[in-house]
Amino acid sequence: MMSAAMLFRRGVAGSVSTTWRRPSVAMFGTSSTFTCSSTSMSTSTSTTTTAVMAPSTSSSFASSRPWIRGDHRHDCFSSMATKAAATPRSDIVELPPNLKFHPKSKSSPFYGLEPIPSKSKKERKGKSAKETAEAAAPAISAEPLENDEGDLDFDDDDDDDSESDRLLYDLSSSSRQQYAIPLPQRLHVPIHSFHTGPTSHLGTLHLSPHTFGLHPIRIDLLHRCVVYQRNKRRGKRNAGAITKTISTVRGSTRKVRQQKGSGRARAGHARPPHWRGGAKAHGPKGKVQDYTTKLNKKVRKLGVRHALSQKLKEGNLILVDGMRLESHKTGGLVEILERFGVGGGKRRKGDKALLIDDLQVDENENDDGEGVSGIYQGLDVNLTVAAGNLYEVKVINQRACNVYELLKYKKVIMTLEAMQRLEEKLERNM
Repeated sequence: MMSAAMLFRRGVAGSVSTTWRRPSVAMFGTSSTFTCSSTSMSTSTSTTTTAVMAPSTSSSFASSRPWIRGDHRHDCFSSMATKAAATPRSDIVELPPNLKFHPKSKSSPFYGLEPIPSKSKKERKGKSAKETAEAAAPAISAEPLENDEGDLDFDDDDDDDSESDRLLYDLSSSSRQQYAIPLPQRLHVPIHSFHTGPTSHLGTLHLSPHTFGLHPIRIDLLHRCVVYQRNKRRGKRNAGAITKTISTVRGSTRKVRQQKGSGRARAGHARPPHWRGGAKAHGPKGKVQDYTTKLNKKVRKLGVRHALSQKLKEGNLILVDGMRLESHKTGGLVEILERFGVGGGKRRKGDKALLIDDLQVDENENDDGEGVSGIYQGLDVNLTVAAGNLYEVKVINQRACNVYELLKYKKVIMTLEAMQRLEEKLERNM
C-alpha cells in the first residue's frame, strides 16, 4: 500500500482527484482504489481510502487505457480469447490420447475417416504472434502501465505440444454411414432368386415381429448362449485318463547327491516332474472332466430370436426362393455367391455367409423307392458337396440354427421354407 505522500506526488497541482490502480490486480479481479484530494502544493493532504470489490471503470483512467474498458478487456490476451471463442464443428472427432487405434484396422471406429492435417509448430507460432500484434496495435500509443511485479509472460510451448499430439478426424469423409431401417418397415423384406442374384425381386414378405423384430437387442443373452454352446462343444474330456504322481511313479527315495559342494542344483530324489522318467505334474486324476453348463431352453430360443433380429437390423439377412443346384461343382456355387457379395473361392473376396435351408423328401417324387431324391438331412446334396470346399461358407439345416453360427458369419442367406419353420419353432409356447 502506498503512502499519502506518494499518491500526492502522482497528482497535479490544483483541485484534482487522481486514481491509482495496481495493474496486476486490476486485470484479474478484486482491486483497491485510493483517492487523494489536494487543493494546493502544500504539505497538508486529505486522504480517503475506499475498497472496491469490482474493477473500477473511471472515465479518466479507462479513456487513456483502452485495454481496461469492458469492450477491450481481453485484447491483451487475444490468443487466449480466440481459442475459447472458436466453436467446435460437429463433424470433427478427436481421438482420445489414452486410446491407441490403427487407422487402417477395420475394427477401429475411425476406419475410413480422413485425418485432419495439423499445422506445424512454426506456423502456429507465426500466426499467433501476428494476431497478438494486430490486437495490441491500439494499445501501443497509450501510456504503459507500471507493473511492480514485472511483465506478465505466457509460455505457449506446452499448448503447442499438446495441440501437435491431437489427432482429429472428419466424419463427413466417412463413406460407410449406414442407418438401420426403423420398425415396422424393417420387417418388409424382398425375396430374391438364388440363381440370378439380388438384382431380381420375386416379391416381398412381412416377417414376424416376434422373431425378427425384437428391440433392443439383448447382448447379455447372446453372450450367455455363446458361452453355453462353446462349453457344450468342449464337452467331456479325459474320461478315465490317469497319470502317475511322485508317490506312484517308480524310483528310489534315496538322495541323489549331496546337498552342497557339487556345484549343481540340489536334488532330493530321482522322481521330480522336470526329470526324465519322473512324475507328471497336474495330470488327469482319473475323473471325467465335464465342461458343459446348463441354460434354459426358453433362453436359448430367445437368444436365436435376438440374433436373427440383429441380422435383419444390419441388413445382412437375405431371403431366397430355394437353394437347389443342378451340379455339385464348386465353381457354379462361387459364381452365385459372388452376386450376393459372399466370398470363399480362390480370390477370397467377400464376406462369410451362413446358408440355412430346410428341404423335405417328397414321397411321391420317386416311385421306384431307390432314394435318389438328392436330399440328405434336410439339405440339397449338390449344395452340401459344392460348399464343402469353401471355407467361408457353411450350409446347415434350420434345426441346427444357433447363436454362435449366426454371429460368426456376417451374412445369412435363408430360404422361405427355413424361415417359416424357424418362426413356428421359435414362437411355439411363448
